Parts: sequence; C-alpha cells; structure tokens
Amino acid sequence: MNSSVEFMIIRGIILYLGFLFAITVYQGTIAIVARKLGDRSFTTNQMATINPLPHIELFGTVILPLMAIILHAPFIIGWPKTFSLETRYFAKPKRDINIIYISAVAANFLVAFIVMVIFRAIGGGTYLLNPATDLSNPDLLIKFIIGSIGITNAILGGLYLLPIPNFSGWQLLINNVSYKLSQKLQEHALTISIVFLLLIILKIFNFYFIFIANLFFVGSNTFMVFG
Repeated sequence: MNSSVEFMIIRGIILYLGFLFAITVYQGTIAIVARKLGDRSFTTNQMATINPLPHIELFGTVILPLMAIILHAPFIIGWPKTFSLETRYFAKPKRDINIIYISAVAANFLVAFIVMVIFRAIGGGTYLLNPATDLSNPDLLIKFIIGSIGITNAILGGLYLLPIPNFSGWQLLINNVSYKLSQKLQEHALTISIVFLLLIILKIFNFYFIFIANLFFVGSNTFMVFG
C-alpha cells in the first residue's frame, strides 16, 4: 500500500472517530437531560445513551462526513439522527428546553476541556497527524485519536451554538423570542440552513471555529480539521 494512501485512510478514520464521538455526546446529552427533566417518551429513552448506534443516520452521520474526509474538506459536516422532545412532560417547558440545549453544547466543551487537561498532563505536543508520523507507533495513534476527539468536540460545540435549524443555537433562539418571530424564523428555516451551509463551505466562519478551538488547544488553527 502506498504510504500516502495509508496516511489518508488512517487520517480519515481518526477524524471520523472524533466526529462520531462528538455528535454522540451532543445528541445523547440532549436525550439524557430531557429524560431527567421528565420526558419519558419512547424515542427519548432510546436516544438517551452514549452508544453511537442509535444516533447514526445514513446520510448525515455516514455518507456526508465520509465525503468531506475523502474530498479533504476543511471541516467535517454531518449530524446525528434527530428526534423531537415531548415538551408536554416538562414542568417548565421554556426553562427546561434552555437547560437541555445548553447542556448538550456544554457536554461537547467539557470533553474538549478534559482532553486539554490530559494533553497538558502528558507534556503537550502537536495534535497534527502528518505524513511523517510513525503510523506503527500505537502510542502516537492513541494520542492523535484523543486529540481528534477533543478538537472536534470543541469545534462542533461552537457549530451547535450557531443559530442553524435543529442545532442548539437555533432551539435556544426560537425558544426565547416572541411566538410571532419564532414562527417567522421557522418558516424560513430551510433558507437559513442553506445560507449557513454556504458560509461554512466558503470558510467565512473559519475564524470563529479557530477561535473556539484555540480556547482549548493553542495552535489548533493548523489542526487537521482545517487542513
């Protein structure tokens, strides 16, 4: 096997593992916190796990992220299987919805923080996997996998804070504006999604993602997610 091909495959696997872990933490937290706050619906109970399998959606969790990796996109785009909260179970729906979606992003940032602490404890180092990396060294591979998990949780936590339909930032926005404005926003949800997607593809938000990542990992603007 050509060494460059081997590098691309291993890089892709490491990136995907970080992505899968991050979206599972995010979506699993939504369901777990919702259940704690009273949502006992079958779907919420099914999704209240950090097992990635229930969160996998063919297009958003498999096809699109793998396409991004193969095409060397500057970020991994994708999403877990979505589900609707049964807000009728909540004692205080507005408050509880805020808690749920803030907790989900906080969980991503907590994972990033834990990885940051681990890296500092072992003396720091690069998060980059480059063609010169000794791929036969299991310690290095484990380090890069952990680094991918940390940086991807930081970046996706930042992504989920943006007011993109179905993400935490969107749910928090429509939950805290007037009913009339909420309805207008939801009417234009598809257009808003497309606009944000184009802005991300055009790298308009790269400065934002790099800023979020650097809160945890200094120098992460050169990290493989943006390579």
